[in-house]
Amino acid sequence: MQPNVMVVLGEGYPVGWVERGLDGGDGWVAVYEGYFLGDPKTQQAALHDTPELAARSILQAHVHDL
Repeated sequence: MQPNVMVVLGEGYPVGWVERGLDGGDGWVAVYEGYFLGDPKTQQAALHDTPELAARSILQAHVHDL
């Protein structure tokens, strides 16, 4: 069984986390610097199919300093 929350490390430090079920379903949401990653126009969090995809979004935001 997978956990519902996973911490994402960047350069050895926590930079965000991914959490399952915030949408009421099985989607994974990426949280970076306290904010959901998603569509800035609709203000909707992006849902990912796996925790790895959500974590990759966080690491990309961290690397590009978004």
